[in-house]
Amino acid sequence: MIPPGEYQVVAARDLGAAIKHFRTSAGVTQVAAAEAMGVGQSYISSLEAGRFGSSLTHALRLLRFVGCEVVVRPRRARG
Repeated sequence: MIPPGEYQVVAARDLGAAIKHFRTSAGVTQVAAAEAMGVGQSYISSLEAGRFGSSLTHALRLLRFVGCEVVVRPRRARG
């Protein structure tokens, strides 16, 4: 079971949902994120919609096939 605040990534759309959740939780707009990354706002929107291209989709499928899972969680503060 995945703890609250973490996302299990099975498909590209799951990663997009995690990106959107953590971006909005941080109080960052799509425009601000795009400016910080040097990309357009529409690119951020595409990522949040799970549109990453076939390479990510194939990588996620392969990881599932070999018995792995991908989990997105906030970084822990360094003490």
